[in-house]
Amino acid sequence: MPEYWFKYGVTEVSMEIPGEIRHRRMELGRGELSEEAWIKVRELAEDLVKDLGSGWVTLVYDHSGDSFTPLVLKHLVESMSENLPEDRIRLLTSCWRLDRSAGFDHMKKEFKRHGIKAKFIEAAESEKAHLNGLKISKDILGSSATVIITASEPHGLLGKASIKEALALGGYVEAEQAGEASNLIEEIWESLSSRLSMQAITNLNGEIHLGDASEIEKEISEKKFDVSVEDFDAVIAGSGGYPKDSILRSVVHVLGLLRGAVRDDGLIGVIAECKGGVGDSFLDMLLRNEGSGLEWELVKLAREVIEEKRVVFTTSLPRSILKNLLGVRGFDSPQDMLTYVLRLYSREAGILILEEPKLRPVRRIGEG
Repeated sequence: MPEYWFKYGVTEVSMEIPGEIRHRRMELGRGELSEEAWIKVRELAEDLVKDLGSGWVTLVYDHSGDSFTPLVLKHLVESMSENLPEDRIRLLTSCWRLDRSAGFDHMKKEFKRHGIKAKFIEAAESEKAHLNGLKISKDILGSSATVIITASEPHGLLGKASIKEALALGGYVEAEQAGEASNLIEEIWESLSSRLSMQAITNLNGEIHLGDASEIEKEISEKKFDVSVEDFDAVIAGSGGYPKDSILRSVVHVLGLLRGAVRDDGLIGVIAECKGGVGDSFLDMLLRNEGSGLEWELVKLAREVIEEKRVVFTTSLPRSILKNLLGVRGFDSPQDMLTYVLRLYSREAGILILEEPKLRPVRRIGEG
């Protein structure tokens, strides 16, 4: 009987699927950063120092809870520090994809684990200057060069979370006029990419991309996050564990990633501990049924998917909260979730399994 494990907070939970049940585990290459990749990071650091003059370089670090990005930051800072005083390296940090408390706690632990001693400022707290309807961190505006360091992953609402998104949503730049997240991302990117010297380092499934930020953004945008899958009745997916599944707000975008993975009457099962609860502002918007910004768009996304598909969670959140806020079921374990799936669709059910949705599974239209 096959057994599958999912990250769940700081631990793991398992699910056994009877051998006769049709199922597929979508596997992803884990990827190891090669020596060649580290050489490229070092070469970028050397070029930055060489062309810096008397100015400073600002590192825009977007912490997403992945394992590669802190290593990239460590290698870049160490390579630059060999020939550049500490006060000429400015480090701004954010964790917009995560619960703020859990995200920064995890980031600090990763910095300590990897020996990253550079002083940092939280982007949202950095001093801002006004420019063409935007408020921009002075450390970015005044720098001789800016390097955006982030992971590139699919996002259920935005399509992806990468270089543009890290810059626009991390608190480094604020728009003075409210608007839809996608429009603000493009507005901020167009404004800054044409004015500033920006480099970028990002990883996509363990593969490093680095160089001119605009060129890397185009390169990543051409990468397809979609993967075609056959017809399934249900998809069961993990959310990446701590800190990615610390609160409900951080994981609801997964519903958008999975909405095209199953039949029209199919089920989406998400495994996310949510030990920190729903998320204060997210909860407020759910209760008031109004809001603005990215979190309100996530509320609307969740409700759209729930109207289209059956949605269930394995979570520590009380079942009453899930039912009252979203009208969905909650289970204590993936095994209980699977039992429910088989009761709905019978033992003839087809089930897709993802430890974490690093790609977006899309059902082959016209089959089944």
